[in-house]
Amino acid sequence: MKTGWSMCPYLILLILHQTSRSEMFQLLGPADPVIAVVGEDVVLPTHLKPNISAEDMRIEWFRPQNRDPLVHLYRLGESRNERQNPSYSGRTALFPEELRKGNTSLRLGRVQVSDKGQYSCYIQSKSDNNYRIMVSLEVRAVGTEPVIFREADEGGEVGLLCESKGWYPQPDLIWQDSEGHNLPTEKPEILWDSLGLIAIRTRVVIKREGSSRFTCRVLQQKLHEEKVTEFHLHGE
Repeated sequence: MKTGWSMCPYLILLILHQTSRSEMFQLLGPADPVIAVVGEDVVLPTHLKPNISAEDMRIEWFRPQNRDPLVHLYRLGESRNERQNPSYSGRTALFPEELRKGNTSLRLGRVQVSDKGQYSCYIQSKSDNNYRIMVSLEVRAVGTEPVIFREADEGGEVGLLCESKGWYPQPDLIWQDSEGHNLPTEKPEILWDSLGLIAIRTRVVIKREGSSRFTCRVLQQKLHEEKVTEFHLHGE
């Protein structure tokens, strides 16, 4: 005679099957690089699908190419950043109220040039299932209005030097005459400051022939930004 206990193996298998299915999810992130501006905050977006809670999971953000890779660690229900890379101290956070909705995004504050590159988001569930996704961060900075310096006249010619600071990545600098034609210039001089931002300056030599207007344009194509300064050269 068979008893009800003969069904136990099937019941156990069913429970295990349901448990394993409840742990099944995907970790998703952006296909394209995230663009950030120096000095501003940025979000590196990742989330679980379906939108199950990540409150009891281990969430680790790190830079795989860095010698000191840890950016942010969440485990046992709280952020634990004792071993965090010092350059990220006080600049990273998750979204605590969003964790139960599966939002595992990282907020990075006061973006620096050195923040650019690849980030890895690693998730470990309670059943030790592991998930990982890479997010790429590109950094931009808009520089200052160009400043034009007039150099000493020599032999009927005058040199004009245009300079702009605080860009990333390197912008283009062009000189134009009053009709909008590009002028031949010397090779740009590029300088980097302690924050990794770029200063660019270029010199143009023009003939002193009556009154003329000259324009220095600094363009950052990736940000669709342009800074312009005009210089009026009066005849003598």
